[in-house]
Amino acid sequence: MMMMNKPEISSRFDVDDIRKIREYNSLRHIHMTPEEIINETQAGADKVLRMLEQRKLMKE
Repeated sequence: MMMMNKPEISSRFDVDDIRKIREYNSLRHIHMTPEEIINETQAGADKVLRMLEQRKLMKE
């Protein structure tokens, strides 16, 4: 199994960064079931939603 380090993202976040992230995720997901991929994606989305909610509350 090919292992890849987490991609380094530039401060400008450009097309190359998106390509690196997609390649990284593709290699991580190769041996996962669709259900595992969905669960992992949902867990990450939940973290982002909580972070956004906290920022929203700080502005109020």
